[in-house]
Amino acid sequence: MTSSNRRPWIAVAILAVTMTGLTPGAAHAVINGTASWLASHTVQIVTRAGRTCSGVVIGRTAVATAAHCAGSGAKIFSGGAPVTAASVSSSVVLEDGTRVSVSGDAAILRFTTPLPGFASPVTIGLETADGHFTVAGYGTTDEAHPGASGALHEASLVRAGPRRLIDPYRTGPIGASACFGDSGGPVLQGSMLVGIVTRASHTAPRIACGHLTHYAPIVRSAGATGSIAATVQADAGQQVSSRRARTSPAVTIPIESLY
Repeated sequence: MTSSNRRPWIAVAILAVTMTGLTPGAAHAVINGTASWLASHTVQIVTRAGRTCSGVVIGRTAVATAAHCAGSGAKIFSGGAPVTAASVSSSVVLEDGTRVSVSGDAAILRFTTPLPGFASPVTIGLETADGHFTVAGYGTTDEAHPGASGALHEASLVRAGPRRLIDPYRTGPIGASACFGDSGGPVLQGSMLVGIVTRASHTAPRIACGHLTHYAPIVRSAGATGSIAATVQADAGQQVSSRRARTSPAVTIPIESLY
């Protein structure tokens, strides 16, 4: 793909990436990330156009993802097993009566039958002042090879501005971030889901990934109580909090770098 036609494609497809087949392949995900422990809490999505995205399980019959990944005809894989969504919405009432809503470039896929037993819902929480986050997705680890997607990876990032995250340990032009195929993946604070990955951006005009990761919020209704399964490992937050050696200042990004 040449630089002349890459950027319009990025603006439309964001972090989705063309796949050669309709089943997940063995590859990598998240730029400069590591193998993820979130497999049972996530799904891989292949859109009708053949692009791959990610999603996060929020209920036995609900998955949150990026809105641009949620079109009709998308194929969804939970633990490698294909499942079919019945509808798409911006809010859902979960099995315990809790209402969950998304906004921006995020959507909720709803299913008429429960997801496979492998799938485990993630607890949804309120974003806090703690600026440490974990993102995960099934996308590529190298934007030069956008089709190399399929294995779940994650990265620990910090807040760089409103709904923007950055790698605090970046030492060169490319740091840890979401990339093609990671749209729809979870954004966690500790063990709590607080957002949905929507896209990446970079200050360099010919680079899409390796700088900022953008996300949309996901929230529970105020005062709602229930028993959303707290199935993310209890020590997950320490994976993030243990990496507090350095903090990163807010970053101002030229608007032209976002498209």
